[in-house]
Amino acid sequence: MNTNIFDFTIRGHDLSSVSTFEELALQTQNYGAESLQLALGVSFPDFPSGAENLNPGMGNKIEKILARKGIDIAILSCYINIIHPNIEEREKLLHKFETYVKYAKFFGASLVATETGGVFPEIKFTEKNYTEKVFQETVKVIKRLVKCGEKNGILIGIEPGLNHPVHSLDKVVRLINEVDSENLSIVLDPTNLINADTWQSQVELVDEALRLFGDKIGAFHIKDFIITNGIIKPVNLFNGLMKAEEILKKISKRSPGSIIVLEETKDFAIRDAINRIKNTK
Repeated sequence: MNTNIFDFTIRGHDLSSVSTFEELALQTQNYGAESLQLALGVSFPDFPSGAENLNPGMGNKIEKILARKGIDIAILSCYINIIHPNIEEREKLLHKFETYVKYAKFFGASLVATETGGVFPEIKFTEKNYTEKVFQETVKVIKRLVKCGEKNGILIGIEPGLNHPVHSLDKVVRLINEVDSENLSIVLDPTNLINADTWQSQVELVDEALRLFGDKIGAFHIKDFIITNGIIKPVNLFNGLMKAEEILKKISKRSPGSIIVLEETKDFAIRDAINRIKNTK
């Protein structure tokens, strides 16, 4: 497995003792990662990061701080409920996302990512997300976001999941076909698409995703897990049931150089996981 050209990426908020951008850059470097999936408001709750706060200077400054340690922003996170049932609240959220897209280039990011959310204000599982009406509403909103991406030269990353309207590989294919834009990208998290009954098909799921829309996958989330009382719970990579090495081999063969986000792998476990991947033949 050629892992040397993987873009090893971590979420900034998987580092537990970071209070400044300088510390974020240093710890990311120390743990062997090269890039960040940065959610400003999650990593730095007290840092002003709303739609009214973003500006070119902010992006440039953060990019410079990270670059001093050889770190870049692979994904700028703005995870919102894009189909929030309160239309006024939805519009505020969409405006925030579009603002992140507008300023992403100043942060050095080429991809802004979100999940789709659902029919309830809070994110939770419901089959009400699975109706055709909700899917079409989701497509309509994503078309709007992608149009903003096209205007600004930024990829719009959509992360499917069982709790969302885009909850299967078939729905991803439909989304890609209906949006029909080079600026739509998929953030594939295999663990988000399995449950306690289907987890053993995780490798086949990745195989099928690569076959169906491999050219549209902008990043992969590698999130290990255990199953407790029928519920999937995230754990540090290589501490759970994820067949990570097998999955990474398939990604390496089909999409070398991909952004690999070690989601939910925390602190010192990041270095251990990256070293193990690099030493895998």
